Amino acid sequence: MSLSINAVARNEEGKGASRRLRNAGLVPAVIYGGEAAPQSVSFKDNEILKSVSTPGFLTGLVEVSVDGKAEKVLVKALQRHPATGLVMHMDLQRVQEDKAITTRVPLSFINAAQSEGVKGQGGRLTVESKLAEVRCLPANLPEVLVVDVIKGQLDQIYHLSDVILPEGVELISLLKGEDHNQPIGRIGKAKR
Repeated sequence: MSLSINAVARNEEGKGASRRLRNAGLVPAVIYGGEAAPQSVSFKDNEILKSVSTPGFLTGLVEVSVDGKAEKVLVKALQRHPATGLVMHMDLQRVQEDKAITTRVPLSFINAAQSEGVKGQGGRLTVESKLAEVRCLPANLPEVLVVDVIKGQLDQIYHLSDVILPEGVELISLLKGEDHNQPIGRIGKAKR
């Protein structure tokens, strides 16, 4: 599923221009990367607010239409107001269909309630990492990475090597040999 949002090219840059845009109900952003020069754009703040609450907006591909010309991007940075939480600025990176991208994807732990460690041994699944860094072509970018814990026992620790990887997707930590440095989840004793 690809999310699509509309943007308008802008010429003014700097703090004053950004402040004026925000006061007018717009969110300034920059689209960079690929073969094209960086482009300053703005979005309607209500569209961004709705988009940010959509699952996958911050970790998946987003189609941005700038004055009628659409291109795929990844949200690389999102700045929020410290008190209100409203989006103040976004950095978007262009993606090319034939070039691998590196981004973070959510982890989804499934079948915990049916596992022996939880159901039969009174344990509880504790998720210690919610995202994993992947490298793949844009067409192969998964919405989530699945960790099936159906066979989990009490005191079992899960690592990135337990993730079910779709074809064409690589985990950066596994490529670096860092699998056992940090657990992503564990089944431990439930606290009463």
